[in-house]
Amino acid sequence: MIRLSFARLKSIGRWLAEPRHAWLSLSIIGLALVIALGPFASEPVIRLTGLVLQLMGIGTVAWGISETRALFGHPSFAIKLKEWLSRFPLLHRNHVIAVAGIALGAATGKARAYGTHGPTSATLESRVEALEKNVTAIHERITQTQHEMDGEFGKAAEALKREGQLRQEADKAIQDKLEATGTGGVHISAIGASWLFVGVILSTASVEIAKLVK
Repeated sequence: MIRLSFARLKSIGRWLAEPRHAWLSLSIIGLALVIALGPFASEPVIRLTGLVLQLMGIGTVAWGISETRALFGHPSFAIKLKEWLSRFPLLHRNHVIAVAGIALGAATGKARAYGTHGPTSATLESRVEALEKNVTAIHERITQTQHEMDGEFGKAAEALKREGQLRQEADKAIQDKLEATGTGGVHISAIGASWLFVGVILSTASVEIAKLVK
């Protein structure tokens, strides 16, 4: 015996909701058939019901276009219409003057001052000591410069790595959008095709169907 718990019922509800577009299509077609083939059916009712289904099927085209526009971040037709109407020449508008501020930044760089050690006297020992101090200072400057270059190279490598990751994510997002554009509207097209199919039958054969129903 199968025990129905709340979690199991919830999972069944999610399972039934998966083909929601199919349920939408079948429910509209079922309602149309009930109206067209019901006890008060007549040739005009059947023909008009078929016409309504055809119009709804054509309306799915606009539905698919709006879905594609929303996928790429474009505004809806209602927003575009509102913006277009707001630009009517005779419509009074408050003119707002935007003042653009320009920020000037001073370029800053690293400035270093290096000194040299001179001999304290003209003796050979003093000159050798000054040379040793200068060589040591040169080694220190070379080591410091090498550390700075290593740091800059590390930052550049990290920036390139981040840029590569961002490019991969952007390429993946574009690929997903292209795939959704090519295949994501299939369910909408299927709904429109089913409504048009039944609508054409009801409108074209309305007289024959009315005779069969009576």
